[in-house]
Amino acid sequence: MLIQQFRNRIHYISVNSTFIFMFLMSITLIGCERIQQVVSPDDLGATVSDTVKIGFIYSSPDPGTTRNGAELAVTVANKNEGINGTPIELIIKDDNKDVELSVKHVESLIREGVLAIVGPDYSDIALEVGKVTQENKIPMVTTYPTNPNVTKGRDYTFMGGFIDPFQAKVIASFAIKELSAKNSAVLTETGNTYSEGLSNVFIETFLSQGGTVATHQFYETGTTDFTEQLMYIDAVDPAVDIIFLPGLGSEFPLAVKQAKSTDFSISATFLGGDGWDRPDLVEIGGTAVEGSFFTNHFSPGSQLSELGQQFVDAYIELYNIPPDGPAALGYDAMTIVIEAIRRTNDNDTEAIRDEIMATQDYDGATQISRFDENRHAIKSLVVNTVKNGEIQAHRFLQHDE
Repeated sequence: MLIQQFRNRIHYISVNSTFIFMFLMSITLIGCERIQQVVSPDDLGATVSDTVKIGFIYSSPDPGTTRNGAELAVTVANKNEGINGTPIELIIKDDNKDVELSVKHVESLIREGVLAIVGPDYSDIALEVGKVTQENKIPMVTTYPTNPNVTKGRDYTFMGGFIDPFQAKVIASFAIKELSAKNSAVLTETGNTYSEGLSNVFIETFLSQGGTVATHQFYETGTTDFTEQLMYIDAVDPAVDIIFLPGLGSEFPLAVKQAKSTDFSISATFLGGDGWDRPDLVEIGGTAVEGSFFTNHFSPGSQLSELGQQFVDAYIELYNIPPDGPAALGYDAMTIVIEAIRRTNDNDTEAIRDEIMATQDYDGATQISRFDENRHAIKSLVVNTVKNGEIQAHRFLQHDE
C-alpha cells in the first residue's frame, strides 16, 4: 500500500546536491510516513501553475523499477527546496513497451510544457521517442537503453547507462582473463537488436583475445524449447567452456534451465549482459543459473560511494527491497536532469541540454565521470554472479579497466 500511496501521478521535487547526503540519512531516521508527506502537494504549498515540469516515460512491468528510482530522486529534490525555489511536477507515463504509445506520451508531455524527459526504458522505443524530443529541442536522458545508436545525430539525447559495445567487451575479456575460457558458444535472440549487438561485439572481442567461438546458435522471441540449439552446443568437441547468452526477456533463463537438465551434458558457465538483471531470474532459471555471470549497471553489494550506499538505504526503507540496476538508472537519470535545470536560471531547454553535457564526476546511485562526444555516459560497471540463489556483486570495474 505504501508504494501505491507514494505513486501518485504528480510529484513535486527539486535537488540540491549539497543536501542529498543529509536528506538520504534523514529518510532512515524519519521513516516512510514522512516521505509521503514530502511529496504531498499540500505540504509543499505548490500549485500546478508554479512548478517545474519534468516528464518520465517507463515500461511496466519490466523493468518497472526505473520509476521507483526516479520517484526517489524527485523526493530528494523536493525536500531540498525545489529547483531554485520552485517545486518539480513529475508527470509519469507508462508505455507498456509499446513504441507508438510512447511516442504519443512524449508528444503529450511536450504539450504540457515539460522542460526535459527522463526515459524511456528500451532502446527501440528511445530511438523513436528521440526523434520527437530532438525536433522539439527537449533534452532527454534515457534510463535502461544501451544501444549506442540511441543518441546518433541527436544532440538533445543522452544515455544514462553504459553502451552495449562496452559491456560486451568487458564480459568477453572477463571470460578470457578471469575464467580462463578458450572455447565458447553464443546463443542469440534473432531479430533483437540488443541481443544481436552484444553477440557481435562479444564474438569480435573474444576472438581478438585468442578465444574460439565453436558455434553460434539463434532462437526466436517467445521460444520455450531450446532442444535444437542446445544439441549443437552439446555436440561441440572439445566442450565449450562458456556460453554467451545476451537475452532480455524471460526466454533466456529457460534456455539455461534446459541446458543444465539431464537431457544434456553441458557444464559450461553461462554469461550474459545487463538484461539478466531480472527479479525473476532465479525464479525462472532455478538452480541452473547458479554460478552464471553477467554485466550490470549497479549492485547494492558492489563497491559503492557514500552517497551510493545512502541511496540503497533510502530505497530499501521506501520499497522494502534492495534496488536493482534499472532503479539506480532511473534515480541517476532524474537527478542529472534536475541538477542541470538547477544550474540554469531561465529554464531554457538549450541551456539545460548544455548543462547535462557539462556533467562531471557525478556521484549518485552510480558514478558517471562525464558524457562523451556521443552523449554516452562514461561510467563504471559491475560483474554480477548468481550465488546461493541470489544475484550478488562479483567484481566492480571502472570504465578504463
